Amino acid sequence: MTKLGHSLLSGLSFIVSATSIALPPANTTTSRLTSRVPSHFPCDCYLVSGEDPGYFANYKFWDFRDVNLPHNSNASETNTYDPRTSTANLWESETLPLSESLFNTDWQAQSWSRRKTIDSILPIVNSEFNAFFARHPNLPNTTQLVLRTTRLANYSSTAEIESVNGTFFHCSVRVRMRLMSRDAITRKPNDKTPDINKVPRGACAGIFTYRSATCESDLEFLTSDPPNTIHYANQPDYDPDADVIIPGASEVVATVPRPWSAWGTHRMDWFVNKTRWYADGELQADVSVSVPDRPSILAMNLWSDGGVWTGDMKVDESVYMGIEWIEIAYNTSTVGLSPIGTNQRHRNRPSEWRKGGSHQKRQVSGYDAGERCERPCYLDKMQYY
Repeated sequence: MTKLGHSLLSGLSFIVSATSIALPPANTTTSRLTSRVPSHFPCDCYLVSGEDPGYFANYKFWDFRDVNLPHNSNASETNTYDPRTSTANLWESETLPLSESLFNTDWQAQSWSRRKTIDSILPIVNSEFNAFFARHPNLPNTTQLVLRTTRLANYSSTAEIESVNGTFFHCSVRVRMRLMSRDAITRKPNDKTPDINKVPRGACAGIFTYRSATCESDLEFLTSDPPNTIHYANQPDYDPDADVIIPGASEVVATVPRPWSAWGTHRMDWFVNKTRWYADGELQADVSVSVPDRPSILAMNLWSDGGVWTGDMKVDESVYMGIEWIEIAYNTSTVGLSPIGTNQRHRNRPSEWRKGGSHQKRQVSGYDAGERCERPCYLDKMQYY
């Protein structure tokens, strides 16, 4: 059977209906999940924790921890690698591109590029080969989705994945992820040495909803920052006419409990009149300015352009973003949809800033799902009525 065939068969078990979905634990890294929603229990809507919790009509969960990978006979989980052979090369030989998996029906790796700008020194080139599945560095017999960016001599090779669904209209999204160096991500789970993760400086990882450069909510991790710092923003957060940051449209939190160099769960709630962000269940930011007001895609990226926002990486350095799973409760709308353009999704910060699984019921927007919800399910504290 072809590699793609194996991927299609194995992937069928990952995308399941919400009535039998296994909701992920918020603060633990585990190779298997236990179900929190009985298979016989139909959820009319999904609620999240926090002030004025939103109602969402639909739910989906993508689990990337059990993907069939190509096998390299020169490496195994039990045998030590030949010291004459690059550990990274052996690790790479057992990866599977996202484009060859069943997940490609919901998530697509991008291949567009962007020339260097006044604020950057390098063009960026997205490659579908920078979005792939690989073995997990900390858990045996477990996989992860990986995004990669590499600094080359004349450009940066970058990664972005985007949801095929472009009608998300308010949502609660959670991503279990970690930023890693090459040594950290190629580490074997049975390695007894300390898990040292010195992530190269100069890259930016993002998780965001997107319709346009002026209709976006995001959280970004800059590897040039201390690892407990995360940037949260609605777009636009900058007024180009006045050349100033828009007050209240963004927050920088430097006291996130768990560093982005460790596995953590990051959550973004996009409501009608505000966006909230959480890290491992703890509220970090609450922004009510420039809240997106149009249906959007969900996207994740990892990039560097050597500019003032990301900083520059050394030639041949790579940064990796490991993703265990993505969870989203959401509403949808197709009102006023227009095409989503490319080449806009990487931030070009202004001068002022640099000084400082599917279960779909119906199409709804805002909070109107709650009006018809008789049997809600709580994502953060599961209850049944």
